[in-house]
Amino acid sequence: MKYLKTLMQVLWAFLLFTHCQSQNPNAPSESVMVALYSGPGTAEECVKATENMFRWIGCKVTMLGADSINDKSLRGYDILCIPGGNMYQYAQDISSSGKEKIRNYIRAGGSYIGICGGAYFASEKVIWQGSQLPMESLSLFSGTAEGVIDEIVPYPDYGMCRVDIVDSLHPVTRSEPDSIWILYYWGPALTPDLGCDATILADYEKVNLPAMLAFEYGDGRVFLVGVHPEFEEDSDRDGVTLADELDDRGSEWEMMKRAVLWCLKKLARLHHRQHECEEFCMGPRTAEVLVTGGEK
Repeated sequence: MKYLKTLMQVLWAFLLFTHCQSQNPNAPSESVMVALYSGPGTAEECVKATENMFRWIGCKVTMLGADSINDKSLRGYDILCIPGGNMYQYAQDISSSGKEKIRNYIRAGGSYIGICGGAYFASEKVIWQGSQLPMESLSLFSGTAEGVIDEIVPYPDYGMCRVDIVDSLHPVTRSEPDSIWILYYWGPALTPDLGCDATILADYEKVNLPAMLAFEYGDGRVFLVGVHPEFEEDSDRDGVTLADELDDRGSEWEMMKRAVLWCLKKLARLHHRQHECEEFCMGPRTAEVLVTGGEK
């Protein structure tokens, strides 16, 4: 009887493992095409570090200015990323029709990654130092982006901040420890409106407000983060020296690789039973297939 019970447990684990594997499709056979906004208002260091991060992941990166968005098509790009910088300037330079073009692109199955200024720009309501900015934002996120957060790092300084993972089953964050340390540089808290279906992935530890979230938008997907995962404070692979004096307790590039795959619908959300399968069969590191890229 004991032998039969053990056999059944092994068979059950095998079936769960097979199901887990089916949830991790192969990485794209072609390079992922990323349109990286580099128009006026973008921070040069943010653009450079973000470009190097995407190239490390295995993406092909094309720089786009406001004119390219306003006057040309986004067709052919898998992801539009708007990096750190001046969200008010973004709103001024990207026309109303350009903003609608971005929304339609995502509704039709495209993806948007907004980092710091790009997260502000994606939000319906933008509050900067206590005042709502009179700007026409993208309004992808039904909520408020509010910064800076002086309790984390007093303006105008920057520094490392602790971010607590609050959704350990989501594809983007499921391989992360309970908390991670990421560069904070004037980023927003991202507070959803009542009824907003965005998934909060992580909170700023000091203020217990959302720092990272993800959601569907039409047939596309949106990933927003208020901190700066593109910077590698203890490595020169990001191509910049900003914040090199700080202590990086770990890279966030693997997490951003999973964010890319989630945006491309290459990773599915785990359920508790699948999570147990991965822990039993593979240990804490999940059986995800990632976009081809270099190793640190």
